[in-house]
Order: sequence, then structure tokens, then C-alpha cells
Amino acid sequence: MNFLKEIEWRGLISNNTKGTIDLLKRKVNLYSGFDPTSSSLHIGHLISIILSIHFKNYKHNVFFLLGTSTSLIGDPAGKKGERSLIKSEENFLYSRKIRKQLFNFSKQFKIPIINNNWNKKLKFIDFSRDIGKYFSINYMLTKDSVKKRRRSLSFTEFTYQLLQAYDFYFLYKNKNCVLQIGGSDQWGNITCGIELIKKKQKTQVHGLTHPLLTKSDGTKFGKTENGDNIWLDPNLTSPYKFYQFWMNISDVQAKKLIKIFTFSNKLSIYKIIALHNRTPFLRILQKKIAKNTTILVHSKKTFTDIYHINKILFNPNLKKIITFLSQNKLLLIKKYIPCKYIILNNTNIKFKILDILIIDNFICKSKNEALRKIKNQSLLLNMNPFFSDYVITKKDFLQKHFLLIKKGKKKFYILYFKYEV
Repeated sequence: MNFLKEIEWRGLISNNTKGTIDLLKRKVNLYSGFDPTSSSLHIGHLISIILSIHFKNYKHNVFFLLGTSTSLIGDPAGKKGERSLIKSEENFLYSRKIRKQLFNFSKQFKIPIINNNWNKKLKFIDFSRDIGKYFSINYMLTKDSVKKRRRSLSFTEFTYQLLQAYDFYFLYKNKNCVLQIGGSDQWGNITCGIELIKKKQKTQVHGLTHPLLTKSDGTKFGKTENGDNIWLDPNLTSPYKFYQFWMNISDVQAKKLIKIFTFSNKLSIYKIIALHNRTPFLRILQKKIAKNTTILVHSKKTFTDIYHINKILFNPNLKKIITFLSQNKLLLIKKYIPCKYIILNNTNIKFKILDILIIDNFICKSKNEALRKIKNQSLLLNMNPFFSDYVITKKDFLQKHFLLIKKGKKKFYILYFKYEV
């Protein structure tokens, strides 16, 4: 299967310029850009990274572009209102964090990272004369990112497409990049760069985008029930939560995403889909995607740890075996699931369960929520139901330090009681 058909079959092509098929018959230089407008990439960015890895696996020369300077402007694409400008200190911090995340993939797949600091050296008059003259206002107004916000778009945001176009031009001149890839919301910016190179260099370069994933209801894929992004930073989305996100996707989503978020070949994927269809309750597709993405983003060891934790927490006999869990196993669980430290300063230990449940809104956001869930038995203490007036004492502790709280069907919390020295 040729490369373009391969990534098309996987659902990784939204748009591409005429001539891309012929272009990719030979080895080419290309890049994918990432603006550090927050402290972490999320799983939406992961699609661009995976697409880049596919290009690399097919022997193309790939670059990651870290948009340190363009992030100071902010891409209006996909935004309903004006993006808040980030401060220079934030820009420095975010750039370091995103570079560190990209380096994880850069190291694994030998993809160099380039910073677009060249934009910071541009002078406004020179840029207007040398770049701006190639674009009519009418051309710039046809871009979706502009059309959708024509009345509220600031001049700052309006210039973003020119800056990204200049990135493409710079990388064509200095790295011989003849292809830019990215999400479908970047198509307008990518074609702007193609137009600039065509006019300045009298040559044709190309662009290719992948779809932005959405759920069956049309909402953005990659967010939790609360609307939080699934981040690649383990401090923002724990590896355990990251793994569980993939485990909880629907069968319909899984059949689509197995092609995008794994590198298994076509035959292997069709076999695993067929196996899943015969035994859907085993969630074979979800497990495969969860394993691959966790290893890719975090590490094989992290996946192994989480796999063992899942075997413990979702063991149907957990209620019987919980008091026999070793301290090492409890410490492993504590490492990955939400944990709250509570300092003990005397030997007479008694805590009202309600006070524990609402401390710092860690498990429940209010006493009413806690009372409601206790009544419905959707809160369990060490896998046992309890009454609202229950008092925790030392006899409840697992291995002298731990309490395990289960909330609903899938959420677990650890309370770690530490004795004051």
C-alpha cells in the first residue's frame, strides 16, 4: 500500500494540495507546527505527532516546529472570541514545557525540533514591504478563521496567517521543506504559506491536513465529562486518568481510533476489530488503544504499572482481598490515582467520614453531594458501604496508612494518613 493510501485509510487526511501524491513518491522534507499557547499539548496535538511519525517511518525528513514567536500573537483559527495574549514570561515557560514534551517523541523517532525565533527578528516595515505586499486584503478575508470572526477579529490576530506563511517560506529556504502538515483548522494558514512561496520563489510547495476528531454528537473529542482537556503532561492529566480515558471510549469510536492511534497494520487491525465484535464485553479495542497511547506518551513502565493497578482495582473480588494488599501495592496505587495526604498528630484517631469526603473538595464538592451518594451507596470505604455518621478509626486503615474510596463505578481515591514526626 503506498503511503498516501495508507494514511488515508487510517482517516488521517482531510485536505491536501494537488500534486501531493506525486510529491510523496520521493523522499521530502516537511514540518508540523506546535504553538506553545498553554503549558501542555493535548491528545488533539497527538494526531499531528502520530501523522509526523508515519511520515518518518516512510523515510521522509520530518521537523517539529515550536512556534515560540507565533504563540505571542495567537492563531484565531477555531476560536469564537479573541484569544488572550500570553505574557513573555508565560511564553518562555510554555515553550520550555512544550519543547520537553516534543523531545519525548523527537528522541524516540529522531525528529528534530526547530524554534521559530526568526520571527522575533522581523521589522514591521520590512515585513510589510517584503511579505505583506504578496497578499491582498480580499485573499486574507476568504480564510475561514477570518470569515467567522470578521467583526471581532483584531489586527493582531489578522496578521497571524502572514507569520505562519513566513514560517513555511523560511523553512523552505533554509531546510528545503516542501510540505506542511497539521490539523484541518490550519488549512487556511498552510495555503497562505504555499501562496507566499509560489509568489516569492516561483515554485510549488504543498500542504496536507488531518481531520479534527469529534464525538458522535459533534462535540470535540479529547475532553473529559467535565470538559477538561486530556493533556499529555502527567501533572495535568495523570497517566492513570489518561489510560482510563481510552478505556472508556465507545465501541464506535474505538473502531475508528484504532486506525489513528496505533501503528498496527491493516490486516492486524481488521483482525482485532473482528475479535472485538465477537466479545465486545472484553473491550479489546479499548485496551489496545489505551496501551499504545500510554506507552507512546508516557512509557512502557508506566503502562505496566497502570495495567497492574487496573487488575487490582477492577478485580471482582477486591472486597475480599483489599485487606491483604501489600504496602508496595498500595503505594503503587497511590502513585497513579488521586491521593490526598492527611497529617495525624495524636494517637486517638477519629474522623467523621463526612468531613473526610468534603475536605478540599477532593472526593465530593459538598456535604449534600456526599450525603446523596452515601444514601445511593455510590461511595464505598475500602469497598464497603457506610452510613453518613460513620467514624473512621485506625482499624479502618489499610497497612496502617491507607483508605481506598470508590466513587461510582470507575473512580477511585486514596487517602494517605501520615503520622507527624
